[in-house]
Amino acid sequence: FGVYWMDVEGHRELLAWDDAVSCNQPIPLSARKIPHIRPSMVDYGKKDGTYYVQDIYQGPGLKDIPRGTVRSLRVVALEYRPAGIGSNGNGGPAGGALVSTPISINNGSWDVKRVLGSVPVEDDGSVFFVAPALTPVYFQLVDTNGYVVQMMRSWSTLMPNENSSCVGCHENKNTTPTAKSAVTQALGKGPQPLQPFYGPERGFSFAKEIQPIFDRHCIQCHAGETNKPFSLLSTAREDKGAKRIWSDSYLNLTRKGQPNKLVNWLNVQSVPPMLPPYFAGSAKSDLMAMLVKGHNKVKLSREELDKLACWIDLLVPFCGDYAEANAWSEADKKKYNHFLEKRNTLKKLESY
Repeated sequence: FGVYWMDVEGHRELLAWDDAVSCNQPIPLSARKIPHIRPSMVDYGKKDGTYYVQDIYQGPGLKDIPRGTVRSLRVVALEYRPAGIGSNGNGGPAGGALVSTPISINNGSWDVKRVLGSVPVEDDGSVFFVAPALTPVYFQLVDTNGYVVQMMRSWSTLMPNENSSCVGCHENKNTTPTAKSAVTQALGKGPQPLQPFYGPERGFSFAKEIQPIFDRHCIQCHAGETNKPFSLLSTAREDKGAKRIWSDSYLNLTRKGQPNKLVNWLNVQSVPPMLPPYFAGSAKSDLMAMLVKGHNKVKLSREELDKLACWIDLLVPFCGDYAEANAWSEADKKKYNHFLEKRNTLKKLESY
């Protein structure tokens, strides 16, 4: 490539040429002022940052969903495995994947999930909240029944004191903010703290959150006896490939890894393009409809229903910690603890 001067009629004059070096990226040299450099907003003395959404109903993510349907935005943190021990797999329209140190059955959640809390969505669709920095998080939009309407299938991370904002739900990255109001209701209130999900922040564990519900209400009938409904007992079932100890209730509800009408969840290998609202999850699960209506005169509390819906919408995790319900050898435990210690050491160094 050479550099030419050319007029509007197409006349050209060669200005620069090199037989060895292409001239396809010329830069004019002239005196100019150094442009303003925006100072960093990162403050390592702080542990949090903020997220702001101008209007969740903007963009295709909530297409045709009436305003007022979404009542809150739930924030979920992802915790990644320190080491690979045991495995199972996921498969679907997006292809297949091997899952190391699995915390759920096939086609369930890849990672341990911690529900950090939620924040109400304002009447104008805006939301502004505080979230922990240096933590991978994703968002779920939840309706008045506790069911997820739409959710992120990626994740975001804040630097300390950083603010991240978006126009709406899954809008194009080049979309500009709407001009309907300079100050939304959420901005007027300022960043809000996350409201906890029935207790302190913790990894979501089937054994700790869901099994107690079955023990209180269901196992009188669902004891796995001949000619009786399937078992919802906590009876341990070892999975040698995954090196996990699942339970009867977990395996029976998830049919060993296949979303079904009773418990329907979003397959982690679902199609990559954006999915429509209410595509899968608690809202599509007959289990929730049956329990809300009242099954065999059993009535669950709001908390119990919320926990069951949350479990489904987190993609049916079994473990709230990678070491929970493990069937590891001593060598496996030594390997896991070695890498966990390395992670904790680096985390401590970063805190300085």
